[in-house]
Amino acid sequence: MYKTHRLDNGLTIIGEEIPYLKSIALGVWINAGSRIEDENNSGVSHFIEHMLFKGTKNRTSKQIANEIDNLGGQINAFTSKECTCYYVKLLDSHIDTGIDILSDMILNPLFDTKDIDKERAVILEELKMYEDSPEDLAYDLLSEGIYANDSLGMNIVGTVDSLERLDKEILLDFLGKYYVPNNAVISISGNFDFDEMVKKLENKFLKWNRKELNVEVKKAEFNSCFIAKNKDIEQVNLAVSLEAIPVDNSEEVYALAIINTIFGGSISSRLFQKIREEQGLVYSIYSSQTLYKKCGELSIFGSMSNENLQDVYDSILEEIKEIRTNYLTDIEIQNSKEQLKGSYMLGLESTSSRMMSIGKAMLLNDKIKTTDEVLQCIDKVDRETINQVIDKIFNLDKMGVCIVGRDVEETNLISR
Repeated sequence: MYKTHRLDNGLTIIGEEIPYLKSIALGVWINAGSRIEDENNSGVSHFIEHMLFKGTKNRTSKQIANEIDNLGGQINAFTSKECTCYYVKLLDSHIDTGIDILSDMILNPLFDTKDIDKERAVILEELKMYEDSPEDLAYDLLSEGIYANDSLGMNIVGTVDSLERLDKEILLDFLGKYYVPNNAVISISGNFDFDEMVKKLENKFLKWNRKELNVEVKKAEFNSCFIAKNKDIEQVNLAVSLEAIPVDNSEEVYALAIINTIFGGSISSRLFQKIREEQGLVYSIYSSQTLYKKCGELSIFGSMSNENLQDVYDSILEEIKEIRTNYLTDIEIQNSKEQLKGSYMLGLESTSSRMMSIGKAMLLNDKIKTTDEVLQCIDKVDRETINQVIDKIFNLDKMGVCIVGRDVEETNLISR
């Protein structure tokens, strides 16, 4: 059972008490990610995430790490297209230390100029790392193509040019605008008393000053595209995206989850069984859904030898046409529902997963479904809704394709 409380400064607290555990996962969520950036400050959300670990008015970066490590805990953060999260996982007896450190990082960051320059170099290395990962590179390039001229298509890390432009003034301006309590959520899962936890959080975060702001985003238009990137690697990496639905369309979101599981979201899926098991053309192939406010995509990823690229691509198109024409069988739908429910329930055994799930849902949707409600939503999805979502998504006229590999510019993949 989830409990919520909103402090006078607008900070929302949501918690789930699990008294039979000995740990607590706690996350501070900020409603700011790369989607609200522009070309001039691209990467600023991610840069700030790094800088909050570089020291505060009360702690050095080493002290932040040592205080958590010495307790056997975990502290980390991530930046996405739509949000940023800072989190700890500790034994319940040590959570006061975690709260103190996270509040110190959020409210008292240093942003020393020398540290900014050092971290810029670190992030540039991170950018190179992603560029050396063919799958990540294929998806980043495809995002740039399908969301051309929209910030949703920009790399979360930024670009070499934008990172060189980011300075203390730009970082602090973004921090001051979006790191405010009424644009944040704290989520907690584990062994704690909610009322006592609210008092602890209020003691640390009530001095966080509220500011009025607007983080409304517009719909990002999906653009069909074909992108080829020549890279001297052993395999070709293929990424295909279809325009999907937004995350706030709750009824259709559950239908899409069922469809994706059947299409390519598991080892029993059509793509995996057909292209890997039957044809032996790939080692890895799968589909995944990425849903945002007002838009979304269903993506397919595979890696293969150059000589198999055309056959894999043709097989993917065949499976798209097949599901569009003949839809799904009753047994596929039933099995997919059970698979989704099982995966969801198993995920609930992790306090970190539960904290992530409720925090993100509250931040982006301002509402949480209970476990029973989620299971009911999966069970209630009917064939009509599933067919309706298939008709929307499996459309070859709205498709983006990216291939990364050796000599791919010379391929005639798209024209055959």
